[in-house]
Amino acid sequence: MPGGMLVRRLCAALMIAIVVESGAIVPAAFSPSAISVVEAAPAQGKDRDNKDRKNQGSDDDEDHTLNGQVLEIDTLKDPPELVLGSVDGLTVIRVLKTDEIAINGVRLGDYIQAKGEKQSEVLFEATELSVSEHYTAPSDDGKKKH
Repeated sequence: MPGGMLVRRLCAALMIAIVVESGAIVPAAFSPSAISVVEAAPAQGKDRDNKDRKNQGSDDDEDHTLNGQVLEIDTLKDPPELVLGSVDGLTVIRVLKTDEIAINGVRLGDYIQAKGEKQSEVLFEATELSVSEHYTAPSDDGKKKH
């Protein structure tokens, strides 16, 4: 990899890390890849009985389950980390089971569900991942650009 390209990628990664740590939302223009970001909405059909289950320590509450789109994957960290875009903004997910990303075939753009424990508004520690929907790139409809 040429030195200039490496420096640009490192600068981009540093900028993203600073923005993620500050809790701000990264506009799509600063994204290092060309992934379409979906807008998430709250789950339908929730009823008032869920409050009772939350008070009893259910693992289905917002402190133990996180849904969103994978915007970044870093398997070189220990434990590996994902950056997830969700209704609440960007969240860093530490995947405590180091092979969980590979076992579930998690890729950039996939919509996933993580189970674990919320550490803060921008950090979630996951013990289990599941892919709800794999990202598929939009087709060109056979048109080629020259």
